[in-house]
Amino acid sequence: MGVDLRGIQAFVYQGRRILDAVGRAALVAELTDTGDPERGIASLVPGDCLVLRDAGGAFTGVFADRGSARLFTSRYTRHLRERAGGLTPVVAHVPYGPAQGTSCTIGVDGALALLPRRLREARQHMSALHVPAHGYGITAECAVSGAPAEVVDTSRTRRSQGGVPERVSADVARARGVGRRWHREQEHAWLPGPHLALPKETDHLGREHGQVSRAAVAHIDVNGLGTLLGEYRERAADPGVPGSGALAQRELSRRIAGLIEGLARALVRAVAATVRTEPGSHPVVPGVGPGGAVTLHRDAEGTVSVPVRPIVVAGDDLTIVCDARLALPLVRYALDWLDADPVRIADPADPRVALHRALDHDGRGPRRTVPPADGAGGRTAPGTRPGHTTCVPTVGVGVAVQSVGAPLALGYDVCEALCSRAKARRTARPDGEEDDHVVAWTTGADGIERALHRLDERATLPLTGHGLRTFLDTHLDARAPGSLLPDGAPRERSWLHSTLLPLLEAGADPASELLRREHATGRPAELPRGWTPGGLLDAVEVMDLYLDPGLAAALEPHRPQPQGRTGAGGPVLPAEGGPMP
Repeated sequence: MGVDLRGIQAFVYQGRRILDAVGRAALVAELTDTGDPERGIASLVPGDCLVLRDAGGAFTGVFADRGSARLFTSRYTRHLRERAGGLTPVVAHVPYGPAQGTSCTIGVDGALALLPRRLREARQHMSALHVPAHGYGITAECAVSGAPAEVVDTSRTRRSQGGVPERVSADVARARGVGRRWHREQEHAWLPGPHLALPKETDHLGREHGQVSRAAVAHIDVNGLGTLLGEYRERAADPGVPGSGALAQRELSRRIAGLIEGLARALVRAVAATVRTEPGSHPVVPGVGPGGAVTLHRDAEGTVSVPVRPIVVAGDDLTIVCDARLALPLVRYALDWLDADPVRIADPADPRVALHRALDHDGRGPRRTVPPADGAGGRTAPGTRPGHTTCVPTVGVGVAVQSVGAPLALGYDVCEALCSRAKARRTARPDGEEDDHVVAWTTGADGIERALHRLDERATLPLTGHGLRTFLDTHLDARAPGSLLPDGAPRERSWLHSTLLPLLEAGADPASELLRREHATGRPAELPRGWTPGGLLDAVEVMDLYLDPGLAAALEPHRPQPQGRTGAGGPVLPAEGGPMP
């Protein structure tokens, strides 16, 4: 049988608080975790059940008989209703074997192959919504979801009402409790010391007094996961052992989850390594770009919030929120980290090396070639060697910039749509083109349709991973000839915005304007090497939202990562009193 939880995104991204989203994402993870007897669902699963998948809001298990599967279904759906009534379970049962009384007998492998189709059919025939029936006599409204309020949360007050504690629904209060626990564990695992903290509010991502603060939501998703798992299942299956392919597939899924956890940890620790705290001054993340630094939030106890926060770290999905100025540098670091040479990393406990070796166990792994970065000054991407190969899969990335006070759901919806468009670009790549990461972004907080329309009009995004590195090196690197940010400061902003950009947006030939500018200034107009109208428009939009903090120099991408709580990489809690990994 299989279970999929419907409405996860709407459930997770209600409200504006980072902690609420983290708590709801953690709650979804616990609702399908069979390895945790205290907070997961291990007590609901019968001992003779073979669990093949139990992560990311999905569960797949092989039960001994129909009655056992039905009993689990009834107990699980009741548990789900009590813990998270906003989620709807989609359940499908596929009988197998001669004892099930089916007209066409199939084995375990056949039933597992049929299960995804049965789940899709179940989604099309939904019953009444799976939510509690609240009483009509409740008059107080939940401050987050708008549902009837049932609990007073004394840890959160409403300033507009004179510091009165927030009134929230029971599921919001429950998610906040889970979120605080996960928040403490992740801080302990990901940050190097007690003087740094992960932000709980978008206001703590980094703000500049007197300026409009922007946050960015980035969604990272592994490319071609279904094909990757299916091919591995066929290669690793033992024809003489029913279900062996599914078990091998589960082990590979665990390693992919470890890769994503390791990436989340690396991003946080790379940003943390750039934080500077000097006596008598504000803590900052210094960098090269407009403003020269991201000013960080410091609480009354002196703890500094880093300007990045992973929200969803589940399966092959990673969603982070960060200060918008760090969004593209973080994406570049993530791609460099994934592209690091497994031979150079060498440590078998590193999730990249473990996944690479698992996929290439028979010498037939899906290898891809990672070319050297063709950046300004001939720089090579950190952690790579010219022409090295890796079996670590590529990812699709979508980035959406929004104001700090906007609901996280808005940014997530846009960045997920951009990620899907980027992945579609990879799928449609010409024959013979090397597999690579794909990235798309938008700085306009005007919804999905307009963001996708801009992509179609300019036809420059999505970029490949190699294309992103080239774009940043030629258009925004402080040392590149013709860069829009020479020495980190915007150049000729007024001319670009008032004169050149309107011409480019109208599709006119800018040659006459460039000639006029040369006559007016006495020197040729300097523009990035190899610029195109669409690429220049993209660069001008982000040049005021770009700060390069030197993440690769602060934490080398090929530095080995330790084993994590999945056993395949990612966050791990050190022994009491022991050093951080």
